[in-house]
Amino acid sequence: MPLRSHSVDPRAERVRNRLRVAAFALAQERPVDHITVGDLVTRADVSRQVFYRHFRDRDDAVAAAITHAFTEAIAQDAGSDPRARILRVFDFAAEHHTMYRNVVPSTVTRHVVNTFREALLPACQQIAATGTARLSTAGAVGAPPAPESVARFLVGGFMEVLRSWMEDPDATDLAGRVNAALDTVDALLGQSTPQKGPHHG
Repeated sequence: MPLRSHSVDPRAERVRNRLRVAAFALAQERPVDHITVGDLVTRADVSRQVFYRHFRDRDDAVAAAITHAFTEAIAQDAGSDPRARILRVFDFAAEHHTMYRNVVPSTVTRHVVNTFREALLPACQQIAATGTARLSTAGAVGAPPAPESVARFLVGGFMEVLRSWMEDPDATDLAGRVNAALDTVDALLGQSTPQKGPHHG
């Protein structure tokens, strides 16, 4: 879902930010399909004409709001170890669990899933590269799988953890599910488990 091009005008950026804040707040309050452009412009205190200068429609605004908040939240962990980065990605989801469930089944779901996948990929690539190298030197029977294949497999597994959690309104154990998945990956790739990150939920 490509976003509209952004002006460098600081006043325009302030308006975009107000609209993102409004969209993010509303997505935490109610299902996305129950939010209207009217709700967004009222909350942001702007006109519809101003809204459409920045976003195509409601889903564009909500997707931009979630992506912006998500990117800011995980940016601080860009240099940390891969397990910590993966845990932080899921921590954001746990901290905003109502919002993540409110995007289902709107068309924003696809954008959220793609953003999550892109955030997980670098950490999964690092785990895959380290793990397959260790398998090669450990004398495993047969050639180890290609790191790229392992990385894609890991991303798919973590995305399934997210999907099942988003679709289960009673689930409260996202951190436990992610840690269990990471422990399984460590065991399969013969890696020692580093100190685990904080659990939230």
